[in-house]
Amino acid sequence: MASLTNHCFFLILLLIIFAASSAKAQEQSSPFYSIYSFGDSDSASTSDHLAAVLGLPSLQHYTDEGVEFESGISFMTPGATVMSPFSFIKNGIPAPQQSHHSQISAFMKVFYKDCFSFHDCGRNKVLQKAIIYMDQPGFNDYKHSLLHTKSISEVSKLVPDVVETIKSSIEQLIKDAEAKHFVVTGIIPMGCLPGFREDDNSRKIKCHKGLNLFATLHNDHLWQALEELRLKYPEVEIIYADYYKAFMAVLRNHAFLGFKTETLMKVCCGSTGSGPFNFDPLRQCGEKGAVACSDRASHIHWDGFRLTPEASKNMIDTFFSKKGFVFPEFKFATNHHTAAAERHRSKVYGRFRDGLRHLLELHANNIVDY
Repeated sequence: MASLTNHCFFLILLLIIFAASSAKAQEQSSPFYSIYSFGDSDSASTSDHLAAVLGLPSLQHYTDEGVEFESGISFMTPGATVMSPFSFIKNGIPAPQQSHHSQISAFMKVFYKDCFSFHDCGRNKVLQKAIIYMDQPGFNDYKHSLLHTKSISEVSKLVPDVVETIKSSIEQLIKDAEAKHFVVTGIIPMGCLPGFREDDNSRKIKCHKGLNLFATLHNDHLWQALEELRLKYPEVEIIYADYYKAFMAVLRNHAFLGFKTETLMKVCCGSTGSGPFNFDPLRQCGEKGAVACSDRASHIHWDGFRLTPEASKNMIDTFFSKKGFVFPEFKFATNHHTAAAERHRSKVYGRFRDGLRHLLELHANNIVDY
C-alpha cells in the first residue's frame, strides 16, 4: 500500500511539474492572454484561427450568456460598417443596420460592467496583455456603397472618413481602455471577388483593376493613419496586416495550398450554372435556389464577397511567415531600426496617394490579370 501511495504521489508530482512547464512554455511562446475582435461576424473564423495560432482560447461572443472577460471576446456583428448610419444617408446611400461604433460601445459596456470605474476592475491590466484585432474595417462600407450603384470614383471619396473613424476607434481604446497591442488589417483586392467581377468571355482569371486600385488607396490611407498613431503613442504596438498581399499570395499559390484551379474564382455557395463564377446577385448564398458545394476546402470563395474559412486561415498563417505580410513583424517589441524603416516607408507611400486617385479615374472600368 505504501508503495502504491508513493507511486501515486510521484505521478501527481509529475503532472504538476508538467502543467507548470506547459504554462511557462505557453507564456514564453505567446505573451498574450486573449483577443478582442471587431469586424464582420462572417469573418469570425479569422480571429478564431489567430487565437489558435497564438495558443489562446477561442473567442466568446459578447452576447453569450456568462461571457468571461479575461478569455477573449468577439464583438463582430453581421455586415458591420465603420461609418455611422447618418454618414451613409448624408452621401445618398441607404443606412446599414450595424456599425463599428456600436461594436466599440458594446466593448466598453462589457468592460465597465459591475465596475464603479474602469480602473477599479483591473481590466485595463488584462488589456495590456491582449490583442485588439480589427478585421478588414471599412470593407463593408465600400461593399454597401458599391452595391447601391455608387461608382468607384464616388466611393473613393468616402475613404478619408472611413479611415478617420478607424483611427478614432483605435485612439479611444488606447485612451479609455489602455489597450497596448493592435492588429489592424487592410482590405483584400476587391476586384478579385466574384461578386464584383464581370464575365469577359475569356478563360483567363482576371481581376477588376479599378477596384483593386481602390483597395490599394484605402490601404494606403490606413497605413498613414496607423503611422500617425504609432508616432503619437510610441508605447503602443500597432501592427498593420496586409490582407491585400496575403490574398494575392493565396491566389498565386492556390494549387500548393489545396485549392482547385477549375474552381479558383467560383463561389462555393451560390447558384450553380450562373455564369463562370456560380454567382447570381438575385440568388445569393442563404437565399432560395442557392446551394452550397460539397468540397468547400477546395474553394477560395464562399460566396460573392466572403472567403471560405480555409482561405481565411491561410491568409492568417502568412502573418507569421516573416515575409512582410505584417508590419512591424510579430516581435512584440519595436527597436529604433524598425521605427526608422517604418517612417521611411510611410513617406514613400504618401507620395503615391494622389497618383492612385488619378489612376482610379483612368482605370475604373479596366480589368487586369491577377
